[in-house]
Amino acid sequence: MKKLALGVWLLAASGVGLADDTARAQLKADITAADARLFQGLNDGKIGPLKDGFSTRLEFYHDQSGVTNYDQNIAIFEQTFRKPTHPRRVVLPETVEVFPAGPNHAMHIGQHRFCSSPSLDEPESCSIYRFSMVWERDGRQWKLLRVLSYDH
Repeated sequence: MKKLALGVWLLAASGVGLADDTARAQLKADITAADARLFQGLNDGKIGPLKDGFSTRLEFYHDQSGVTNYDQNIAIFEQTFRKPTHPRRVVLPETVEVFPAGPNHAMHIGQHRFCSSPSLDEPESCSIYRFSMVWERDGRQWKLLRVLSYDH
């Protein structure tokens, strides 16, 4: 009888683990998709996806330039997109981790490569940096709420 009870408990416990793994995998897929939509706007030089993907309560912490908010970031990107060249971001998927932070938030860490060239005539150069981000669910959409950009 004790073996049967232990077996039932182990099956139940392992089922919870499978449910947690499935939920974590879905969360990672959702956050990865939200990240891709947001940064496709950067890569395409289009402000719309950034306006839609940033929370209006955005706080962006950069180890070189300090702290900026939603309005400041939108203004920075609008100015950047008026130039003949702009940065391009590629996330390094093998470095990405996503963790739940309650029902409506997720922590997202990893590394990404930013590439840019000073002008159309100069070659592109790339560097790899680290990020930690907090995403917030706003209705059915994930929005970027906090960013730590570092190791520049």
